[in-house]
Amino acid sequence: MECLIDVNCNENNLFKVLNDYENLSVYLPRQLKSVKIIEENTEHVIIEITLFFKTLIKKEFSQKIMIKKNGEKELELEVLDGHAKKTKIVISMKTNEGNRVISINCDLKLSLKTAILYPIAKHEYAPLVGGIFKRIVLDVNKMERDF
Repeated sequence: MECLIDVNCNENNLFKVLNDYENLSVYLPRQLKSVKIIEENTEHVIIEITLFFKTLIKKEFSQKIMIKKNGEKELELEVLDGHAKKTKIVISMKTNEGNRVISINCDLKLSLKTAILYPIAKHEYAPLVGGIFKRIVLDVNKMERDF
């Protein structure tokens, strides 16, 4: 699954927001309850997120995610445990028809128990991710105006 979003903001500031892991819950307040850094070194960061869903299932759960920086303009995430173990997400800056876009590419892996949710996840992916990144871009632009 891939989502491309036009961005009209400073790329460095955008990635500063994306790398401020413990404050990412601001952009998904009803679902993302907390983000904790549990390991950090020069090669990667491992965070533990606590999610809460109220739609089909009302459940809170935690997952560990490893984040690697591939240069200045790309992040690679891998879910290390839980129902989405081995899911990989790549967030990168690209140029598409002369516009700067952020690409969020997700190779979703679901356990057998949750595989039935794949069509829902696929349907909801672009609107959800698009909404989150539009809010982030608005905040980055506001930060740039405030300075």
